Amino acid sequence: MTRIVPAELLREIDRLIAYDERQRMVPRDRERLAAVVEAVRARDPADHATLRAFGVGLLVIGEYGEAIHHLRRALDLADSDRRRIAASVNLADAHRYSGDATTAESLCRDALALARQEAPELAGFALQHLGKTLAEMGRVREARQTLEEALALRVREGDPELVARSRAALRLLG
Repeated sequence: MTRIVPAELLREIDRLIAYDERQRMVPRDRERLAAVVEAVRARDPADHATLRAFGVGLLVIGEYGEAIHHLRRALDLADSDRRRIAASVNLADAHRYSGDATTAESLCRDALALARQEAPELAGFALQHLGKTLAEMGRVREARQTLEEALALRVREGDPELVARSRAALRLLG
């Protein structure tokens, strides 16, 4: 039987994630993040939000195969365009981090198309992750154009943290 996962555990996963110099998610405290991920795993997650947070936690601690599995489940359970976009981008990151940039690009492009059509407020999110994927594939010109578009959207939205992440990703391109 599935047990409810306290929201505090899911928020803790988010708090334990930082970004490295390559703009990849990394654990702030690996031991603590691994413990929180295990606490979630013990509760046998089965709902979209929990599977998504759990999958991201697994991704950040480097358990890519399991992250992909749970993020795919989260995507399958997504009941709104916003949730589909978010889960697709997280799943793309899991593929990108595991070395499968081709699948990551496809997932990001699908998320971006859906965002442009149904949830334009998420286009910057999808563009940012597509840009980072393209950069890691060595497609610098495309990455720059994509990240510049993400930056413009994020500046317009006015979130300083997201603006800073887009600028940092652009700096990586040289």
